[in-house]
Amino acid sequence: MNTISTTSATKLSNVLRKTNGISEHDVDLESNSTIWTENGTQTKFGKKTKPGTVIPRGLKQIVPTNKPKKRKDELERDYPAICTVSVIGQSVEGRDIKMLKISNSDARNSAIWLDASIHSREWISTAVVTYIADYIARNFHSLPTSITNKDWHIVPILNPDGYEYTHTHDRMWRKNRAKYDGERVGVDLNRNFSCGWGNNGDEGSSEEPSSVFYRGPMPFSEPEAIAVRDTILGSTVIFKAFLSFHSYYELIIFPWGYKREPCPDYLKLLEGGAVMARAIFESSGVTYKVGSTKDMTYYACGTSTDWSYAIAKIPYSYMIELRSKKYRFKLPKDQIMETCKEILSAVKSLMEFIDRN
Repeated sequence: MNTISTTSATKLSNVLRKTNGISEHDVDLESNSTIWTENGTQTKFGKKTKPGTVIPRGLKQIVPTNKPKKRKDELERDYPAICTVSVIGQSVEGRDIKMLKISNSDARNSAIWLDASIHSREWISTAVVTYIADYIARNFHSLPTSITNKDWHIVPILNPDGYEYTHTHDRMWRKNRAKYDGERVGVDLNRNFSCGWGNNGDEGSSEEPSSVFYRGPMPFSEPEAIAVRDTILGSTVIFKAFLSFHSYYELIIFPWGYKREPCPDYLKLLEGGAVMARAIFESSGVTYKVGSTKDMTYYACGTSTDWSYAIAKIPYSYMIELRSKKYRFKLPKDQIMETCKEILSAVKSLMEFIDRN
């Protein structure tokens, strides 16, 4: 992990003790540069792979392509006083990128961002975000102030083209559906943000269009990434948290991804992450590890969380890697609700932590 001063090390120990059960081991995971690619096999950065075409039986039942879209509209219909659906952009293929906003319209509110399926094969992320949106809308008037004093900006499917493609052609498709360099398709949207874009050469992203980590020809070349940028920077409300949901490492990670040095608010982000990890453990007994992106996984350059922290100045910027290390992207149906509930507990605990700090 990063080298920190004796004073910081003492603060770190205090952070871990506060969470009552999170140990140093839980924030120290060796870097692992292998990930699962389109054809479901492990490979190093940049290796070309041939995409598969089979959607395993039953996996469509996790989150059918139309269900999150319908649920957003239903929430707006059922709770019009607090729920509004807007289109924040169009995808490469012209699909709407829809955002649900849940708010009591109090001018004193701060803002929270949740997004899912920036990587289209990570279906559980959309299920989790849809569940959180449904819970907040249904129970809004009985929820604590830590929830109701915030404007919730929720995008269940940030990569609608890729998400659709995983249901119709290739379950393991990760990127969007942009075409570059002839017939080579797709940009990794979580390498297309401007902070750290293209750093470290091909370690952390790739200039090769056939790579699953292709960063695009320039920062914000993709309309899906632009939609996030313009929505957040165009807001008059101050964002306090940015939560981007992924799978499957069971991690809570924060900046930096593009460099090894600790970010200025490392200890604060570590504490907030540990609060979430403790809530998850208390909910389900599952241990999520906490730390910076580079410490926990590998170099990741041009990520949305580095951008939200450094450029959009959102103090609590996290990427939450959901279950399951055992099943990877193919999470069994009997774990879906458990995952939704444990992450809801984490988000609620983070909101309380933010209000205390």
